[in-house]
Amino acid sequence: MRNFLIIVFVFCSVLGFAQVDSLYVKEHKQPYGVKIAFGKDILALDYTLEDGKNKQTYQSNKPTSIGLGFLWRSSSLSFSYGFSFMRDKEKGKTKATDFQYHYYGDKFLIDLYYKRNKGFYSYTNDTKENIPSDDNIFPDFKIHMYGGLFQYVWNSEKYSLGAAYDFNKTQVKSAGSLLLGGGVFYSSLRNIPVASDAIDDYDKKTYHFGPNIGYGYNWVPFKKVLVAGAITLGVNGAIEENLLTRKTVFIVNPSVLGRFSIGYIGENWIVSASTLSNGLYLNFKETYQSSLLTSTFSFTVIKRFKLKKEIPFLQKDYDWKEAIFGKKNNELVSDIE
Repeated sequence: MRNFLIIVFVFCSVLGFAQVDSLYVKEHKQPYGVKIAFGKDILALDYTLEDGKNKQTYQSNKPTSIGLGFLWRSSSLSFSYGFSFMRDKEKGKTKATDFQYHYYGDKFLIDLYYKRNKGFYSYTNDTKENIPSDDNIFPDFKIHMYGGLFQYVWNSEKYSLGAAYDFNKTQVKSAGSLLLGGGVFYSSLRNIPVASDAIDDYDKKTYHFGPNIGYGYNWVPFKKVLVAGAITLGVNGAIEENLLTRKTVFIVNPSVLGRFSIGYIGENWIVSASTLSNGLYLNFKETYQSSLLTSTFSFTVIKRFKLKKEIPFLQKDYDWKEAIFGKKNNELVSDIE
């Protein structure tokens, strides 16, 4: 994972940094902020049968999390925790180690994922509201997913991903941009509880890699209101290993990633709801297709302010490039979730 980070930063250093058009994107007038966020993370395995109407889903049951954060300049640091009483206990328990890192720079973005989930419940599109029983709770089913996605923002002078999804800038006028990049992911599925005669699957691990292309748009219909969306399509080569027979095959599958955000972006207060979904297709077979989906839903409230007396070490954004390479570059900032 560290090697992947270094490769990404080297590539970004070659690209250079954006010159932002202040008619479209501006810095916040209040340089500091505190935030509270409510979030829900989902990891799911979907099987869609041949007719396209019947679907079998295995989904994690992590509790809703509550997070607190501090923002300064274009950087932010936050921490969240899921309390057990906020979990639906009738759907079993998911043991999870989850880490997500989302960097929204002026000219590029980075998404990193580290997910280890054990314990899932299942439902079909006809029984989603039914109360789960011992027959559709699978405490030994494990899904691990690691990897990252990188994208270059083509129209970075006028379009800001950070304004929409990290709130480190303000989008003043509507603008969009082409997004170009690639991704590398690893997935592992063990103790798969196949519950349909139409599905013939097996425990496996898969390495996914390939390019992607997308488009994002920030719409400012009214002053201080922002509606943002971005969709990305990818084509992945995948090396899949059957963990029972150790047989390896090479397949080509698509991937889909979507972001959406809507909110009030004021000078003193920011209130926003957002979602991020990443879908990796695993198999296309004659009787069914399968996909791995990660989704994050969040509701965020931020209070921005000025300090009466500046804190010296907060007057500059934290420089991740300097931390990795030992070179000074104050334009590289990050957001840790």
